[in-house]
Amino acid sequence: MKIQCVNIKCQGCVDKIKNVLAQKYPDLEVDIPQQIVEVNVNEEQLKEIQDKLQELGFLQPQGIVGKIKNFFTH
Repeated sequence: MKIQCVNIKCQGCVDKIKNVLAQKYPDLEVDIPQQIVEVNVNEEQLKEIQDKLQELGFLQPQGIVGKIKNFFTH
């Protein structure tokens, strides 16, 4: 499953993502140029990964609150 991300700019970003998620999801791959995280998971696991990516700042906030927050942080 591919998750389109934002702010993945360098190997440090990849390391940050892998430090949090790779132990539970060892097949997780990060594509820096395309800013994509790819991993084989079910829907429940996908939500967990998306939540973690959002906490780390690599996923756009969702919903109206996220859009408002995003407006003020950029």
